[in-house]
Amino acid sequence: MLIEELYDALIEAGASEAKAKAAARAIADYETRFGGIEKELGGFRSAVEKEFAGFRSDVDKRFTEFRSEFAAFRSDVDKRFTEFRSEFAALRSDVDKEFTELRSEFSALRSDVDKEFTELRSEFSALRSDTDKEFAGFRSNTDKKFGELRAYVDKEFTDIRGTLKLHNWMLATNIGLLVAILFKVFS
Repeated sequence: MLIEELYDALIEAGASEAKAKAAARAIADYETRFGGIEKELGGFRSAVEKEFAGFRSDVDKRFTEFRSEFAAFRSDVDKRFTEFRSEFAALRSDVDKEFTELRSEFSALRSDVDKEFTELRSEFSALRSDTDKEFAGFRSNTDKKFGELRAYVDKEFTDIRGTLKLHNWMLATNIGLLVAILFKVFS
């Protein structure tokens, strides 16, 4: 609709048909260009969403593995504790001698459990740190890409505004010239 109005206005203003068609084609080209930019933005967004979904899936998988390892570890600890209880009940008659040995075994077991918990905490902290780094890198890359895209779109809009101002000035000049000629002819 805008192209037809521009074409009609240029013809009415006295522009040649070729120039009017060229101006209309230029506007149509800009509309096509904007359509391409919108399509690229949609594709970029889809790619970012897909990459984020893959990353999230990987994080979920790692957490699931961690949970299963923790459950196995807990089962092992429960099993050891049960064995310890049965040994303690069997050796109860020899309380003084065996109590000291059991205490040392319990201390060793507790040390092992603490050691394994410390290792698990360390691994979890490392996984969390890696996840935070991945998110920060992803966020930084996304912000950079959006910034570049925004700068590109702003530049294109600035170019179009400049072209439209030039066309408006040319149209006003032509109208002014036409009015001056009409005054000259009819005065």
